[in-house]
Amino acid sequence: MAHAYTTPRLSQAEEALTVLFCLVDDTYRLLNPRWQSYEALKRLSDSEVLALALFQQLRGTESERSFLRDAQRYFAHLFPGVLGLAPSSLHRRVRKLRRFLEPLRRCVLPDLVGDPETLIADSTLLAVLHPRQVKQSAAGFEGAAWARWGSFAVYGVKLHLLCSTNRVPLSYELTAANVADVLLVRELLEGAGLDEGDVARRLLGDLAYRSGALGENLAEAGVLLATEKAHRRAPIRQQVEVCFAALKRTFGLGETLAKTLVGLAVRIAAKVTAYTYGLYVNRLLGRPQGRIKELWA
Repeated sequence: MAHAYTTPRLSQAEEALTVLFCLVDDTYRLLNPRWQSYEALKRLSDSEVLALALFQQLRGTESERSFLRDAQRYFAHLFPGVLGLAPSSLHRRVRKLRRFLEPLRRCVLPDLVGDPETLIADSTLLAVLHPRQVKQSAAGFEGAAWARWGSFAVYGVKLHLLCSTNRVPLSYELTAANVADVLLVRELLEGAGLDEGDVARRLLGDLAYRSGALGENLAEAGVLLATEKAHRRAPIRQQVEVCFAALKRTFGLGETLAKTLVGLAVRIAAKVTAYTYGLYVNRLLGRPQGRIKELWA
């Protein structure tokens, strides 16, 4: 029997999950004209798998086994195919459909950010192995590298992010931890798919993005690069730090269970996509955009 204090929360989660699935299903059918291929042979449709992958990240659950246990207990009436589904089967389906995660995210970006004139760039280090594990591993972790972080040394990767002033990620790139931030700026701007046209934009960043050559190249494209010391930064630059904090706190960005570079990339793509859809679902339901955790937990 459902308890009184859990019923309203489950009802809200079901409503949000229904909206999420409808968004994913409608968008996936546009992205993949062959979406009906072998659908009759699948326990879960591709749209259901993608929606469940995002739902898992929105609930902040890294383990497929734990997530499926909760899904079978509370949400089997919405996704009957999860009953008896093995965690390895869900994992394989998500990896197979990983190429649709970023296109799904980009389809909702125009409704979230419009045409931003101020962009914010930053990066964060993600440790993939403990220093002791690096010594014990002959090959280490493909794509990872050592980098200094204050008084510490981190073995991992770096996530470069370009976001708007309302904390919506526009584009992101994953590199080794020792890659300089300044080298990814052009790629992030191109990945955002913004129409340069006659719109003058500002790109805010910390001192890691200070470069005369980069500033000149961006100026030719109509983008003003602004890098300041910490005590002189515009308060709006903190929005990208808030975005990183939400990805780490709610979505466990720094605590993935990935064992390979491909697995790590898939999980990061799922987390950023889930974060973006969490913002979008909140907006559609008339909720504060940034309050994601309490709706899906």
